[in-house]
Amino acid sequence: MSGQDAPDRISLAVPRWLRQLGYASWLLIGIAIVLIGVSAALSAMRGIVVPTLFAILLAATFLPVVDRLERWRLKRWVGAVLVTLLIIAGSAVLVLIVVKGLLEQAPAIAAQIDAALSWIQAWLSSHNIDPGVVGSVESAIKNGASSLARGAVGGVVHGMASVASLVFGIFIAFNILIYLLISGRRIGAWLSGVVKPVPQAIAYSILSDSARFLRGYLWGSTLVGVFNGLVAGVGAAIIDVPLAATIGIVCWASNYIPMFGALIGGAFAVLIALGVGGFEKAALMLVFIIIANGPLQNVVMQFALGGTLKLHGLVVLFATTAGAIVGGAIGGVFAAPFTKIGLDAYRRLRDAGMFDEATPEATAERLADEGRRSDASPAITDAPPPSLME
Repeated sequence: MSGQDAPDRISLAVPRWLRQLGYASWLLIGIAIVLIGVSAALSAMRGIVVPTLFAILLAATFLPVVDRLERWRLKRWVGAVLVTLLIIAGSAVLVLIVVKGLLEQAPAIAAQIDAALSWIQAWLSSHNIDPGVVGSVESAIKNGASSLARGAVGGVVHGMASVASLVFGIFIAFNILIYLLISGRRIGAWLSGVVKPVPQAIAYSILSDSARFLRGYLWGSTLVGVFNGLVAGVGAAIIDVPLAATIGIVCWASNYIPMFGALIGGAFAVLIALGVGGFEKAALMLVFIIIANGPLQNVVMQFALGGTLKLHGLVVLFATTAGAIVGGAIGGVFAAPFTKIGLDAYRRLRDAGMFDEATPEATAERLADEGRRSDASPAITDAPPPSLME
């Protein structure tokens, strides 16, 4: 037997399934290393990443408004600046209302939650259950909330805590927003032309659908959140639970985090009711929370979201959990729409034959044919963005 035959015989002695498992394991290790690297990069650049994400979300939402203003003979850059100023004014008013209400009610909220925890401790003691369980749960909730706010990306909320960082992030976000509103389609057309071998028409349609998903997600989540907040707030007022407006605001704001938002808002409302009126009012408040997040919410979601995000609940759960672990609360907000965008892009590329086992030349030719047959060719209609200093 020659020395060269030995390695071949050793290779043949390894089962095929074991070789495939080893190959897949190396692929998973490589993917894990890439994800860790991306997470570290996002952590280092969170000061620009977070404002950019929100700028893209707002641009996708309000780009049709700028288009409408342009059709009304208003210069595009004027419409973009006008829409941005309206967004700033509306956001400032909303933040002022929310923060003012929560700050004013902060002592009352703390008192009601402490009363609720005392009631739980007393109930546990009366049933010969260790009251220390409540302390453990309380610590776990506080630590979990802190971890959720920070996430593996490095603490978005903590990183934006100082006034200077917050002002800088807002400044960057609205500057990016203005340029996206002015020339978002031109930027999209350019990006779709540089992602070879994907044809420009297919890449542009993916970007267009991504903007549609983000726009539908923001509007739909806002409408669903308003519905949840109204049901919870009105329900609290009906059963005479204090802080009804605050409960409504928390249930509305927490709705932007899929799955977990309803749990956070509902737990807050039930704890307030428990601290005021004991088990009876807590049970009644829980009924209103179930109404807000039950069948009626499904009806509102069908109206608000429509066909924007058609994802299985389990997919949303895993995506939101992973997003919260990696990116904190902001990761939880963006996880569901980004998952939908990724799945839709994969479907379009698969249908175009991007993932077929063929030679690169054959794949490129097939994609080129698909692009020539596509009716989704990008139309660049907006003029080059003028300087904002003019």
